[in-house]
Amino acid sequence: MPENRDFAVRPLSKQVRNDHRDAFRVYLSSTSLAALKLKAGDVCRVILPSGGTKDAIAWNSPESIGKSVVQTSRTLQDCYGIRLGDQVSIVKVDENLDEIDSISLTDCSGPDRIEKYGAIPLPDRQHWAWCLEFPLSKCEALTVGLTFDLEVRGQRRSFRIANIKVVGSQSHGRTLFRFGENSKVLIDEGQGEVEESLCSHLEVLSLGLGGLNRQIQIINETLADFQLGSDTLFMPPFYEHSRGILLYGPKGSGKTALLGQIRSAGWRRTFDIGSSAFSRGVGDGENKLRNTFQEAIRYQPSVLIIDRLESIAPKKVSAESQSLAPALCECMDLARAARVLVVGATRHPNDVDDALRTPHRLSDEIELQIPTAYDRAEIVHAICGGPCYALSEGLIELIAEKTHGYVGADLFALIQLVCRKARQRWIGGPGDNNEPNPKLETSNESQNQHMSGRPAIRLKIEEDDVLSALQEMRPTAMREVFLETPRVRWSDIGGQHDIKRRLQKAVERPLKFPERMRRLNVKSKKGILLYGPPGCSKTLTVKALATEAGLNFMAVKGAEVLSMYVGESERAVREIFRKARAARPSIIFFDEIDAIASKRGNASHGGVNILTTLLNEMDGIEELRGVLVIAATNKPDVLDPALMRPGRLDNILYIGPPDLESRMEILSIWFSKSVVDPEVELGELALKTEGYTGAEIVSICQTAGDAALDEEDDTGQDQNVCWRHFEYALKQVRRQVTKDIIQEYERWRDLVDIK
Repeated sequence: MPENRDFAVRPLSKQVRNDHRDAFRVYLSSTSLAALKLKAGDVCRVILPSGGTKDAIAWNSPESIGKSVVQTSRTLQDCYGIRLGDQVSIVKVDENLDEIDSISLTDCSGPDRIEKYGAIPLPDRQHWAWCLEFPLSKCEALTVGLTFDLEVRGQRRSFRIANIKVVGSQSHGRTLFRFGENSKVLIDEGQGEVEESLCSHLEVLSLGLGGLNRQIQIINETLADFQLGSDTLFMPPFYEHSRGILLYGPKGSGKTALLGQIRSAGWRRTFDIGSSAFSRGVGDGENKLRNTFQEAIRYQPSVLIIDRLESIAPKKVSAESQSLAPALCECMDLARAARVLVVGATRHPNDVDDALRTPHRLSDEIELQIPTAYDRAEIVHAICGGPCYALSEGLIELIAEKTHGYVGADLFALIQLVCRKARQRWIGGPGDNNEPNPKLETSNESQNQHMSGRPAIRLKIEEDDVLSALQEMRPTAMREVFLETPRVRWSDIGGQHDIKRRLQKAVERPLKFPERMRRLNVKSKKGILLYGPPGCSKTLTVKALATEAGLNFMAVKGAEVLSMYVGESERAVREIFRKARAARPSIIFFDEIDAIASKRGNASHGGVNILTTLLNEMDGIEELRGVLVIAATNKPDVLDPALMRPGRLDNILYIGPPDLESRMEILSIWFSKSVVDPEVELGELALKTEGYTGAEIVSICQTAGDAALDEEDDTGQDQNVCWRHFEYALKQVRRQVTKDIIQEYERWRDLVDIK
């Protein structure tokens, strides 16, 4: 068996010939040639890092090189997909090059030349083929993909070898061939069987991707324009294939993963363009960009991948802005007739230069949205890689239901955390539910055995592991919002049953019954205004709503939005809504909204701008979907009327002091968490607290508890909360809401109802 050795690929130091005469020689030291039992001119086989093999001509290096070095031309590197620094093996082949019977070439001139000269007329093809015989015959060896430049009658064109047929039967596995006296040259006789077999079917697969079926379908419709041999259905003369795709969506939504699938769709060559390649300046970057497009045109069909497109082609903000957008536009325009697709990705499409977002450049803009519950279930299945013994279908449905606003990256991180929770539960103290399951299969394969020889136990995930992980994880879009997730339940709030029911309908119907709403042409509520005296549980009610619905919750105090700097307050409002849209479905809660939304006649110029921004975000040109705005105020009469028109805060709810039944519920909730003496009559205490707000009733209970603690300090014995303590508390806590105040709220409510 012939000996083979590994060599590091290095460039040639001498000037390379332009006629490709010796393009496929591999230059080795004399010692290496002797070790491989090769001599100059022998055919050898190059084993690539990927495992494929290519033919080459062994040759003695004219300079002194190391024993582990092989020098190759740039042409050989391009045709064989070899990069400098790769480790290749070389082995002797006891065969000669097969003679070519016919060789097919296709015109691969750049789009500027094709536009200038047009396609080669059918009568002229034979003349071009005859002219190509001379440069082909001068080459030592030929392979598919090799390109030649030729000038005839003042026209300079480029031709690429598309297919080679040898004399006799086809030699399988051979890549180099010899041009003979009887070899025939054909021009544009089809695209070439070899290229068609490689690029006749371009398709993006959904392997490892979940919830992106619609986006993948749109991309595959675009790729149909780039498939070789796909012109069985002739498109009309005015039809032009797409030149570019722009993917956009929030962080972690799968843009990079989808780019990877596009990269693996079956292109002849793929080119990645990153911002680091253009770090030396715009001039150097433009040259590299043009060279990349020239290479892409040579190896059609090809694709150029640009992740984070805004880093090299940002939106123009001034005349001095540094950007490669003009050069990219120029290259895309020149390559409009070539089978070259440009695919860019960005988080925010408005950050990309507008010149690229035209129907003749990045014509297809595809959004990767926040996944729905169904999409989230698909993503979890994709992460698990199919059927998963650790996660049951019930747990997958639970994760999909509870992860509002999560993107693919969030779900991946959540599943990792769930697994760690399950492992910690098993290690920390295996009980009845955590003991090794004797029914689990314990294969005798090494992968199911511990190093110690004991059988490995498959991890079993339970619902508690999922719920525990959900309490610690928060979606990416919400990580910049440093808020504690509400932990208030409806059971923590006494009374207000009508308010609770109306809030539940406003939130739960769009999530649970979207089909019913579409059938009746009913749209979900955009906003809710809660108003009433201080201490009537407006804020507490909203927290309970967010907790019970499982939505992402953003609490904003109106006064915190205000800033002394011009434009900063408006920017803060826009940023709040941007984050809420990214994490939808979500709730934005504006507490004390009167601080930023007072009547425009009473507000300063800055306040007018903030209110205008708020109104535009809620019901402007861009529709607010999946975001519920809830506002609370103690001063509804100072709010601007435009804020309460239909489409904004159109659901107005009055939360007043609790009635007798509500007061009994509030006291009962506090009693259940304390030690109250049986002598305390709940009903009698509820009667004595008439006119008190919910917060004041809780304050009475707390004051009574403090009085009991004072007695414990004096007597040194445990003390229950007795009636005397509540009598003391009733004297200490005064009613803050008078009948006049209640009448003012009711009068305003009646005015709003009349309007």
